[in-house]
Formats: sequence, C-alpha cells, structure tokens
Amino acid sequence: MNYRDNFYSKYISTHTAYFSGEVNLANIKKQFPVWQGYFSRFLPKDKNITMIDLGCGTGGFVYWLQHIGYQNAAGIDISAEQIAAASQLGIKDIHQADLKEFLRDKRNFYDVIFMNSVLEHFTKTEILDVLDSVYQSLKTGGVFVALTPNAESPFSGRFRYGDFTHEISFAEGSIRQVLGVSDFKHIQVFPTRPVIHGFKSLLRALLWRGIEFILQLYLLIETGSPKGIFTQNLIAVAEKTLEP
Repeated sequence: MNYRDNFYSKYISTHTAYFSGEVNLANIKKQFPVWQGYFSRFLPKDKNITMIDLGCGTGGFVYWLQHIGYQNAAGIDISAEQIAAASQLGIKDIHQADLKEFLRDKRNFYDVIFMNSVLEHFTKTEILDVLDSVYQSLKTGGVFVALTPNAESPFSGRFRYGDFTHEISFAEGSIRQVLGVSDFKHIQVFPTRPVIHGFKSLLRALLWRGIEFILQLYLLIETGSPKGIFTQNLIAVAEKTLEP
C-alpha cells in the first residue's frame, strides 16, 4: 500500500471532518451560495450537458449541480470512505474510481469537467498526465474548471501544507503555464473572494477588499505593478478548442 492509499482510506476521519465537520446534507447546503458565486458563470445554459467532478469527495458539489438542474452531473473519487459517505447521503451518480483509468474510454465525452481541490494532490509529472486525460475527455468547445490552492496568498502554506497528501500549489503564472503546455486555450484565472449571501459575508467581503488593496499597494511599491491574486485558493478556467 502506498501512502496515498493509506491516507485516502481514512480521508474523512483523519482530515476533512476536522475542517468541515459532520458530513450531512445540511452542511453541504451551506456551501450552495459559495459555489453559486464561484462557478455559476462557467455553467452552460443547456442543462442536459454531460459534466463530471473529478475527485468529488463526498459528492457535495455534484449534489449542488444536480440541485440546480444539471441532472447529468456525476462524480468520481478514489477514496472509498468518501464514496461510502456520499452513498449514505443518497447523492446519485457518485462512483469510486481512479480518474485516469476512468477517463481512458471517455474521449470527447464531457462538456464540462471540474476538479475542485484535486490538482495539488499530484506530482508535476502526474499533473501533466492528468491534464492530458482531461483534455482528451472533453468535447471540442468543452470547459475545464479547477479550484486549487494559491501560492501567491499570504497564507499559501495553510492549504499547501494543511493536507499531507498535497504535492504542489500554483500561482496564476504557473497554472496558466501548465494549462497552456497541455494545449488548453482561453485560460482565465480568478480569485475566490468572499461571496456575499448575507450580512456577515457582506462584512467579510468589504474587509477583504481593504486587505486586498493593502496587498496590491505592497506589490506596487516593490515591483511597480499591483497585479496579483491573493485569496487562499484560485480558480482556473480553460477550453478545448480547434485553434492552433
């Protein structure tokens, strides 16, 4: 058994339960406004499209997609413990599988592929192999959306080293670089600022804007440019196109 098998077999009990609490639908639904704020802009209007969440964990994100009408949304995860939890919650179309093996016979199959907090679990060589599998599995015009820890954040080490199974983290430049090398086009990178869905989140969003301004000012003084992404995670979006 390699170290990943050992850790993923106990991933809820030794890791996610500490940060996210009990796995139940009530806690999952608390994330709906956040996912809506982060990801709704990348979702096609056609709700009959095929989409998958690779590394879906206990299936909460898939449950949200299905809840807003994308009934062909599915998910896979290598952790039997997490898949068992998803099954107990009644979340449908969640399966245990290794993503590269799962995608092997899915060429030109998906309209949208999500990977939330997954890429950082692979080595550099593995990431290139994974992205090739993702690219081959997307239809032409398909979209890849990845959320991953942001190495530019002042607290980048919190997520990078908060999970023993993490191998890497990305800055905007490196995620653009690796997606470009993997032949993706129209690459965009976004911060994960607080999503406003009530008074507390409004206050957090306003305070964050102040912190962000200070960080931009710091960069401007040091480098001459205020450009940067400072949230603890970033979202990268890219397309598979026929463009050269």
